[in-house]
Amino acid sequence: MPDSAPPSRLQSRAYAELRRLIASGEFPPGTFMSERQLAIQFGMSKTPIHVALERLESEGFVTISAQQGIVVRGMSVDDIVDHYELREAIEAWVVRRMAGRVSPEQETRLRENIAQQKVALEADDLVKLMHLDEQMHYLLCSFLNNREIISTMERLRDKIHQVILRVTDTDRTRPAESVEEHVGIVEAVCAGNGLLAADLMTAHLEAGKRRILNPERFARR
Repeated sequence: MPDSAPPSRLQSRAYAELRRLIASGEFPPGTFMSERQLAIQFGMSKTPIHVALERLESEGFVTISAQQGIVVRGMSVDDIVDHYELREAIEAWVVRRMAGRVSPEQETRLRENIAQQKVALEADDLVKLMHLDEQMHYLLCSFLNNREIISTMERLRDKIHQVILRVTDTDRTRPAESVEEHVGIVEAVCAGNGLLAADLMTAHLEAGKRRILNPERFARR
């Protein structure tokens, strides 16, 4: 029986669940979706599903066409380059500004995150590690308390997850390298070395981008 909750709530629930399924890789790129089947799966009418899918299309997560129907959209080369350029512009600037300005509580949260990353890496818990990776980048940006930057990072959250997932699939040695790079970034920020922190953040993001755009090079290592 379809859910009788208000339409706006059903639309929000459908959107959130579909976005989660896409970002997690449960609905990988190329997956065909049916409004009717999704409505049955989510226990609601097709209307909130349709609205949610239109929103996801505007955000670049799916394509909707009369010829192909509804398909989960992969990230093109241009999408990946644009994504990393935006993050480099924001995050390198953020760590340069935050260097030497983190409070004791903020430093504790960053160091706890790094410690948990090392535990997850040791346990080969890549799902947990990806979550902590995203969290560290978001924490650094949130500490600056710039609402526009926070809003942008929240908007990018699931794209960041997709990118990290793709990098990990491309090169299984990358998680260990990434954790060490995170350590260097956090240490530079806490030590007040803004230029080093910015350089390390840029190098960290560039390393991820290179692995996606040139996977054959790293597969041979």
